[in-house]
Amino acid sequence: MADLKSMTYLDRVIKETIRLYPSVPGITRKLRQHLQIREYTIPPQSVVVVIPYLLHREEKHFTNPLAFDPDRFLPENSINRHPYAFIPFSAGPRNCIGQKFAMHQMKTIISTVVRKMKIETLGSQDDIKIGAQLILRPESLPDIKLTKIK
Repeated sequence: MADLKSMTYLDRVIKETIRLYPSVPGITRKLRQHLQIREYTIPPQSVVVVIPYLLHREEKHFTNPLAFDPDRFLPENSINRHPYAFIPFSAGPRNCIGQKFAMHQMKTIISTVVRKMKIETLGSQDDIKIGAQLILRPESLPDIKLTKIK
């Protein structure tokens, strides 16, 4: 457990991966009161949708948003970012209660695999086509090659 906490680069790699490819394509909320967004007023009982896939690719929140850059999650690079600019597990009082478990599980599995296997992609990121259903996932599995490390 202590080892996982020290894996700060892996933590940033996971965050950058779920920034580009959040598992949930949309988050809906029903408004309890009026919401003012610039000159627009959205009435109570309206259902609003936030799409993390698009939000996480906003230039105003992430410089060069399509580039894979784990260092954007260094503390000094995150300090001025709006707290709701990165919401792979939703946000606020109704966020995902399993987010800490999910991050812990991802770090455990990924750290184990990369210690034992060399991972090579056999295609490019541009070849991956995303399908949105209940969760966001590739339409077909990307081709990778795993080689056991001796």
